[in-house]
Amino acid sequence: MRRGQVLVEFAVSIGLFALLLLGLVESGRYAFAVSTLTNAVREGARYATLRPYDIAGIAQRVRSSTASLDRSQISVQVTYSSLPPVSGSVVTVTASYPFRSLLGAFSRTVTVAAQMRVP
Repeated sequence: MRRGQVLVEFAVSIGLFALLLLGLVESGRYAFAVSTLTNAVREGARYATLRPYDIAGIAQRVRSSTASLDRSQISVQVTYSSLPPVSGSVVTVTASYPFRSLLGAFSRTVTVAAQMRVP
């Protein structure tokens, strides 16, 4: 009689443990996507301060800095505080990436931005 109770308790606890573990994995994947995209946007903003007229190059720099994300899903926008970009104007590089969980239960668009001043 006792063996059956232990088996039921084990089945319930292993299910909760698996759910908790899956949540931790998904949280880690989301944090990794945010961190990767943030670093890529900073790299794009640095490049934009050196070559402010190369919009396609800025977007390419952002995409090439995201090794583990699907580069075709990343959208990049570049804006300047003044046009044409002159010394002292601020460049803002914004990137968006659609994050999807492994099981498809959680979906969210990650959007990050970085600003730098044109020298």
